[in-house]
Amino acid sequence: YRHMIAEYKFLQEKGEEFKQKIIDLKKKGIKTEPAFGMLLGLENPYEDLLKF
Repeated sequence: YRHMIAEYKFLQEKGEEFKQKIIDLKKKGIKTEPAFGMLLGLENPYEDLLKF
């Protein structure tokens, strides 16, 4: 649940282009947290997202 809150904040801050990139990665089979991690340069997205 806490991941979802952090992800929502990033989607609001980064805008539509960022959101579309997440959607594109998910369509390629990448799970949500790893997709955010790839775009945000996070080492461990499951832990690092909770720091925001």
